[in-house]
Amino acid sequence: MRHAVILAGGGGTRLWPASRRALPKQFLTLGTGPVSLLTSTANRLASVCEDRLYVVTAADQVEQVQHALPELSRSKIIAEPSARNTAAALGLSAVHLLHRDPDAIMAAIPSDQHIGDEEEFRRVLSLAFATAETEDAIVTVGIVPTRPETGYGYLKLGAKHNEQVSEVAEFVEKPDSETAQKYLDSGEYLWNGGMFITKAARLLSEIERLMPETYKGLKTIADAMSEGRGDEVCARVYPELPSISIDYGVMEKTSPVLTIAGDFQWNDVGSWSALPDYRDADSDGNVILGTAITHDASNNILVGDPDKMVAVAGISNMVVVQSGNAVLVLPRDRVQDVRALVQAMRDGKLDQFL
Repeated sequence: MRHAVILAGGGGTRLWPASRRALPKQFLTLGTGPVSLLTSTANRLASVCEDRLYVVTAADQVEQVQHALPELSRSKIIAEPSARNTAAALGLSAVHLLHRDPDAIMAAIPSDQHIGDEEEFRRVLSLAFATAETEDAIVTVGIVPTRPETGYGYLKLGAKHNEQVSEVAEFVEKPDSETAQKYLDSGEYLWNGGMFITKAARLLSEIERLMPETYKGLKTIADAMSEGRGDEVCARVYPELPSISIDYGVMEKTSPVLTIAGDFQWNDVGSWSALPDYRDADSDGNVILGTAITHDASNNILVGDPDKMVAVAGISNMVVVQSGNAVLVLPRDRVQDVRALVQAMRDGKLDQFL
């Protein structure tokens, strides 16, 4: 049967100060709609997977997931005792699914993406499920690129598998601007949207082959689950698993990998520069989330709490974000530096701002 696993354990540090340890970005709306990114993700998956929806998250975020998704039973929230990256998280998810359904097909979907055309997204996801059911392969959903983006990884297209499905010839790391333009011009590349669909048993067999240390721990947890001791053993074994991403640990090394192109107004909401992609600007090019007053100011991104005022004058191409007890100010072309600022606060033990 078809199951969806939403990955919802991240911290979203690039969207500080709105995204914090106590309230990561998947629980925020960030101007994408009336509900949180996580709730939006669950809503768009419901018609594809019916009630076979799961969320894998950090143990200390379980309560927030329950608040965001009150109709989701606690048994479908898979709690990680500690953060061990996406390979372990999805391996643990596969173990849980196979415990309930030996024939489970799983779609791994990030919780923090904005989708503009949800009907087209569901069509592509249904096609990916159908492909994974009939092919002995891992299927990805690649994103049709709209610009020479340097912040995303890419999928290089290989041979056509059929009219709508292609093989992935190569996973490509984030390129420089010149290379990204070549990728866009060639028409032979898709953005890596971080979504894949596969038989749960196939995923575990690839982890066994490519990540034997991780598999050994997951097998121990699986055996304990069959004995009714899964939570106890997971709490002991899981924190010792290697911290490796699913892309690096499995996807870049397995074969075959198939991909389906998705053209559904996708945005990973990965930094403050993403806001203009899905939120309209005013007549001066300013994108505003919250309440703001501008004077002789253009092409800025201005964000504030609902009960606070952000007022700017005489600036252009800047990001100004007020949230809680912190204010962020930096040029739009330096938004990736938010990570460096967060790390500086960690180094300075300024935890009250994180």
